[in-house]
Amino acid sequence: MVVFCSDLPNDQDMIKALGNVAYPLPLFTDACFTGVGEGGKDLLVAVERKKVPDLVACINDGRLVHQMQKALDNNADVFVLIVEEPYRSDAEGLLAVPRWSPGVRKSELAPVRPTITFSRFEQYLFELDWLAGVVVKRSDNVRQTADIIKALYTNFQKEPDRHQSLRKFYRTPPPIVPLQEPSLVRRAAKELRGIGWERSRVVDEHFPSVLAMCVADVKEWASIPGIGKKTAEAVVKALRGE
Repeated sequence: MVVFCSDLPNDQDMIKALGNVAYPLPLFTDACFTGVGEGGKDLLVAVERKKVPDLVACINDGRLVHQMQKALDNNADVFVLIVEEPYRSDAEGLLAVPRWSPGVRKSELAPVRPTITFSRFEQYLFELDWLAGVVVKRSDNVRQTADIIKALYTNFQKEPDRHQSLRKFYRTPPPIVPLQEPSLVRRAAKELRGIGWERSRVVDEHFPSVLAMCVADVKEWASIPGIGKKTAEAVVKALRGE
């Protein structure tokens, strides 16, 4: 893992948090690394981190847009913004951050200066995501920022279609309900352990009759798509009452 980091003084804490994977250089952004995109294409991922007041200032002066353009000029393919500070909406709906007050043992919410509503700040982040294609992440501190950068690095080391996590959420659509009664072969096959309704369709396509299904040996059952040797052995034993 190699993450190139800005060598500016205000990025030294991030370099320390990243540890031996960080390589300080004069950069156009706070951190960057290479990755893999569609079809194995090389990608350059640029990362900017900002405290909440700094990001609010960017809304007013357009500095973040300038930094995004600079990243684009340096051939960055992906731009990531990490908002590195917890923030909340105060009682008046203003954007506020926790601040420690002298003599108080707990943090109190303090409105960000210049003031801005919480909803406008969230709208800006949404605009960055939706309209500018920026990946927006949030962290509470520099340690979390380092963990996010490492996670992003790991993510971009594989082509998008090689990621398996989201595929667990996919479910094959339910079969279309047939308008005619299933054959006797299919109705018998679906009762066999390891076959069920889905696999009974290929069994029905393979065997012309229930008799042919009952006298078939393990080799023939195992030749049916989707039915392995262990399932074939169990089916033959069940049909022969063993």
